[in-house]
Amino acid sequence: MDRINTDPSTLVRDWIGNYVAEHRRTDEDSAAELYLAGYQLQQALGGREHVNKEFAKQLQEHSLTNQKEFTQLILTTYMDLDLTIPSCLSKTYRGYAYSQMFLLGLIGDKPKNLT
Repeated sequence: MDRINTDPSTLVRDWIGNYVAEHRRTDEDSAAELYLAGYQLQQALGGREHVNKEFAKQLQEHSLTNQKEFTQLILTTYMDLDLTIPSCLSKTYRGYAYSQMFLLGLIGDKPKNLT
């Protein structure tokens, strides 16, 4: 008869492994969503060649020093363009890595999974 290994250390290791895998997937999904939002803003601005370099530099600086200013600048841009603000932008408060994904989408290439 096969017994399921239910000793406490195995259960804890399994739980931690599942927790980490779930959150890693969530973080990857959030990063992809933010990149796409940045890319969509790029397209709303007329394409990569129409993204103001000074605007991108300001975003880069704010992402390093002041997340509130980073988010405010993006929100103002969406409102000025009369665009719907993506809900994923609320995730930029999580810090630099999330802000960078948005910024990379803003200045980067079309996502591979977008046809």
